[in-house]
Amino acid sequence: MVGIKYVLMRKLLILAIFGLLSDSLQAEDSSGVPDFRPAKVEPTTAGAEAPAANVVRVPDGMKIDLPVEQDESVSLNKIYTYLNDPTRNKPAVGNGMMMYEPKYWNHGAILAKDKLDRRGNIFVINWQNDGQPGDFTVRLDYRQAMTRERVMTQTQEYKNFDGYEKTVLKVTGDEYLRGGVVHSWRISIVKDGKIVAQKKSFIW
Repeated sequence: MVGIKYVLMRKLLILAIFGLLSDSLQAEDSSGVPDFRPAKVEPTTAGAEAPAANVVRVPDGMKIDLPVEQDESVSLNKIYTYLNDPTRNKPAVGNGMMMYEPKYWNHGAILAKDKLDRRGNIFVINWQNDGQPGDFTVRLDYRQAMTRERVMTQTQEYKNFDGYEKTVLKVTGDEYLRGGVVHSWRISIVKDGKIVAQKKSFIW
C-alpha cells in the first residue's frame, strides 16, 4: 500500500514539474515574438459616391459646357482636316494634288525651324450664316495623342457677321510637338452663349 502511494506521488510530482516547464517555455515564446497585428484601416472615400453614368463631362478647355440650341440659318457645310507632317503623312507619289498639299501649307517656310512651326494638324472649316448678322465664335475642342483625355480649345471670333466663311484653325508648332497628333475633335459655332451648329469626329 505504501508503495502504491509512493508511485502515485512520484507521478504527480513529475507531471507538476512538466507543467511548470511548459508554462515557462510559453512565457519565453510570447515575450520573444512581437505581436504583429494589422493596423486598422479607415475608409478613404469619406462618403464619396460613384459618378452617375449620364453626367456630361465638360472639356478641360472650358469652364462649363455650353447649351446646344440648333439654328437652321447657321450651318457647318464641310470640315477638311490635313496632317502636315511628312513623317506621318507622306504624299502619294504620282498624285499631283496630294503632292501639292504640303507645298501649299509650307509656302514661305525656308528654314528648318519654319517648317517645324508649320508641322501639325490643320482644320479648314466651311460654314455660313444665312440669318441676321450677329457675333459668332468658331470653336475647336480637341484631344491629342500624348495629352490623353485632356481637351484643348481654340477659338476664332467674328463680329456682325453674315454670309459664307472659311475658318482655318491649326494645331501646329510647339503645341503639336508637345501634344502629338489630334485624334478626336469637336467643332462648334457659338452665338449668344449657345452652340447653334456643331460637328464631331467619330471617336469624340
